[in-house]
Amino acid sequence: MNLSKEEYSSLEKLFDSRTAEFRRKGNLLFKNYYFLTKEIKDNLEYLINKPYILDSGIPIDEFLIDDSFKGVVINYFKDAVSFSKASNFSIEEKVKACNDISRQLNGLHSYGMCFNDIQCDNLLIDKVGGHLIDFDSSTFIGTTEYSCRYRLRDTDGNDVLSSVKGDLYKALICYLSIFYNMDLEKMLKYNGILRVSWVSDLFEITSIAELVNDTTIDIFSNNKELLPNMKVFLPFLLDEERFNYDSEKIIKKVKS
Repeated sequence: MNLSKEEYSSLEKLFDSRTAEFRRKGNLLFKNYYFLTKEIKDNLEYLINKPYILDSGIPIDEFLIDDSFKGVVINYFKDAVSFSKASNFSIEEKVKACNDISRQLNGLHSYGMCFNDIQCDNLLIDKVGGHLIDFDSSTFIGTTEYSCRYRLRDTDGNDVLSSVKGDLYKALICYLSIFYNMDLEKMLKYNGILRVSWVSDLFEITSIAELVNDTTIDIFSNNKELLPNMKVFLPFLLDEERFNYDSEKIIKKVKS
């Protein structure tokens, strides 16, 4: 999509981030990068040329200003909020959003790429469902880089590098965060590190302890790449008395 300087300036400016300026036209969001490495640009162009992943914020086009590349065009989810600000949504809506994110992640993985930057702020929810956004850190599966934001370590203390397993486990952390209205990533990571064992330890005193452990085993097993359907958590989450009891236990343990 090629715009003139005047056309671009006329777009509604939403905000500036550390790395880009964001402007909007209808349901389209224009991300104008301040700096972009060749590797990231190549990866984004690769994704643009792949079929669109339904309801995601994957780039759908590049945009230029007077024939000069500036950034990408993505779908804009006007009424969506991040998983860290989703306390007003029902449990059923949250479960659907999590399943939507898993489907979108699976789509990205089928393209031979992993997301790397799974965090509550990159997972959105609205009345339609869940939306995975900000694909800038996506790389091809098998790279030896660390996942962004923090280093995830498995039960043996080994770093989980850029991988499908890393994506899925960090997604599980976000799913548990939205269920219990707390950002577990921020609560549990220490000195830029989060261990899988810390998450399991946190939930060992709750009704969903077995489900958390089973899901962890599924993710890190060699023959499983898809996150289990989060609807299996629903009976536990809809039991208000048990849910409130578990929440109190989790909060106390985090503060201890």
